[in-house]
Amino acid sequence: MGHRTLIAYERDGYDLHYAHWGVDPGELTPEEPFGGPPDDGWARERAEELLTVENGRFTDEDGTAVDTDPVATGLSFVELEAYIDPIEHEALYVVDSDFSVRTYLVFALDSRRFGRADGPAVALVGYDGGRDAAYLRGWLAGGRAVRGVCGPGDGVVIKALRWLDPARGTIVWIAGGRPVDPAGEGTGA
Repeated sequence: MGHRTLIAYERDGYDLHYAHWGVDPGELTPEEPFGGPPDDGWARERAEELLTVENGRFTDEDGTAVDTDPVATGLSFVELEAYIDPIEHEALYVVDSDFSVRTYLVFALDSRRFGRADGPAVALVGYDGGRDAAYLRGWLAGGRAVRGVCGPGDGVVIKALRWLDPARGTIVWIAGGRPVDPAGEGTGA
């Protein structure tokens, strides 16, 4: 499994790109906007140990960590929601025009849909570096374990996220799915 990351570059709106093995936010610069080579050498070595390939390679060597072909272009920040899948993506990086990078972990939130009929509710939780990301992943795992032991209270993890150190940074709530009418049925929109 990679460290699947979506990278949204601010241009005319946002251009959304994908990095299967993730990328160090510090490597995204005006000189190398898609970072250096991907950190997948260990996976290639392991695959070569397990499989025999004659007259070729498994895949072409990637020149950059971030795929240079965009997933989508000209999106608003709100429209990024349609591309974020908490099962698929670990993180979202938002790269401003000056190449400052805001980093978010993607958290799936069970039992709440924020007024939506399908698709998981998602929180983007801002983080600062690898240690902070590890702390937040552990915090979420602990919250889910407590919920598992105490029973599925309505929105327990969401309530706990609201109490997570408010000085730590940004939490963006994403609804996902289709809008719900007042009777609670999906509208199909």
